[in-house]
Amino acid sequence: MLRLFTKYRRTAALGLALLASFLLMTFQTRQQGDLVLPIKRALVASITPALRLTNLITTSASHLWQGYLDLRKVRQENLRLREEISSLKERFNALQESALEGKRLRSLLELKEETRLPLKAARVIGADSTNWFRTIFINKGSEDGIGRNMPVLSPEGIVGRVVEVMPRAAKVQLVTDPSSSIAALIQRSRVMGLVTGELGTRARMRYLPLMAEVEVGDRVVTSGLGGVFPKGIPVGKIERVDRKGGSFFQEARMSLSVDFSHLEEVLVLTKVPSAEVRWLQGKEQEVTR
Repeated sequence: MLRLFTKYRRTAALGLALLASFLLMTFQTRQQGDLVLPIKRALVASITPALRLTNLITTSASHLWQGYLDLRKVRQENLRLREEISSLKERFNALQESALEGKRLRSLLELKEETRLPLKAARVIGADSTNWFRTIFINKGSEDGIGRNMPVLSPEGIVGRVVEVMPRAAKVQLVTDPSSSIAALIQRSRVMGLVTGELGTRARMRYLPLMAEVEVGDRVVTSGLGGVFPKGIPVGKIERVDRKGGSFFQEARMSLSVDFSHLEEVLVLTKVPSAEVRWLQGKEQEVTR
């Protein structure tokens, strides 16, 4: 009998539950409420904790799911905002680069208009910065009217000269090249010398008369001798004066007017003028007759 009950315990439990429900309904309809009410209260009290637990689980699961959905939306919004910020940064950088380029080109245009020189604008497309030779390459060549030994300038002053010409490009020897030499003079005292390049971003002014008046801070401009560079173009400033004992000349170390580390556009002078050039730096003329 026990084995039989164990085997069919689920069926028996279901039967007992149905029987209890039937008896409850019978008592509720035929008897007074005083007997049914305690049983009903007992049943309600017994299932209330389960109902509360079920409701808590359901509510928590709903909140978790809603939180997950909200988190996904926030994460997607973050990704979208990051992409938008990245795109805006790229656009800002492009606009900033365009603004800087426009500013440089305006300087070149103003220089061309103010000096009224036959200048042709060119872009720097390459550089050779070995220890023995200082050159750059520009995107204008013989097809654009560029020839050898033409001076190359920037709004700040002398850049160098064209040493090699190709149909659509040219090589420019910078004033920093040790083999470069420019006839120049000190603007204040009109003392003449020869500016040669040094390894680095500076130059030296050589063959200055021993008794010549040379001071730190003096501006140096081209003298116009030699037939390559016109007279009056800024070259640099005197930084230090060297007077060696027993020498017939004195020398001076110079800082150059042009910042070659930020050189992107240049002007090629296609014809050397016969008169001294009135050069402009910013809005003031620094070279006077």
